[in-house]
Amino acid sequence: MSKRITRTNNDDLIKVITGTEEITNFVLQGYQRTKRKLDSCLDFIGPSVVDTDYRVMKGALEMINRGIKIRLITDITKENINYCKDLSKVSEIRHIGGIKGNFGILDEKEYIIHLIHKESEAPSQIIYNNDSASAKAQQSLFNVLWKNAVPIEDRVREIEYGVRLGFIDTIREPEEIGKIYLNIMTSASKELLLLFPTVNAFYRLERKDLMSLLDKNAEKGVRIRILTPTNDPLKELSRSYNSKFSQIEMNTITEPLEINSTIVVSDNKFSLVMETKDDSKYNFDEANGLAIYSNSVSSVWTHTTIFENLWMRSNLCA
Repeated sequence: MSKRITRTNNDDLIKVITGTEEITNFVLQGYQRTKRKLDSCLDFIGPSVVDTDYRVMKGALEMINRGIKIRLITDITKENINYCKDLSKVSEIRHIGGIKGNFGILDEKEYIIHLIHKESEAPSQIIYNNDSASAKAQQSLFNVLWKNAVPIEDRVREIEYGVRLGFIDTIREPEEIGKIYLNIMTSASKELLLLFPTVNAFYRLERKDLMSLLDKNAEKGVRIRILTPTNDPLKELSRSYNSKFSQIEMNTITEPLEINSTIVVSDNKFSLVMETKDDSKYNFDEANGLAIYSNSVSSVWTHTTIFENLWMRSNLCA
């Protein structure tokens, strides 16, 4: 059963469609009207609903054969990954974690909104709208989501191999920053680079077991290079570490830095940049602002380059 709830003129209307069979028929009619493209957004249940409906999949395949472009944004999870792989045969798919919207846009002229409650169960109600202004607004939303979504190939590798690809995370909670710092310091296997903007920044991490972490990394063969402004106690510490561990080198920064962040780079794969909000604070949590944690090639390369340039200049001044 369908019920027309609004009609603005002879062409623009809004409909509410109910009933599984009526909804499927209505969607298939929309597929037949489509001439250029179909863009859809589904929550994590949506892929199972589409993939297990033979008529809908057949309709999508017929659209592909007619040269129509199909794009889908969904939340790809361990539970629905096989459904998503099937759907990738008829559409280009990207991932956004936790996405909740369920809608489809036909040729930027019509759109459908629907609710899905259970896996492999078709929606019980959809809302159809062919108002052009509304459709364009919905299309703009989709385009923004698509630009920021992760390709299915990357998401599948992340799920199946446990590798999180190309992330740049902004961390605001001090406790979470501390956990990431500890993880990056304990997981290194080849090299650690540490850049401190001030002596106080060094001492704040020293109070968070920095020296113990350095010792453990050196003992397992990790090469460690440290750049920091200095004072007399740090000069003595530098001489001690340079003589105690061949893997640890501490160089002095003598010129003022243009950055106010502590930088840690691990194995040329991960970078953690911790902003100093108030360098006068004794406590790590109180002194720091937000942090940027990333395994993005460009981000890690940028911070490695900053370190290497300063390291070279420190050697020239030594």
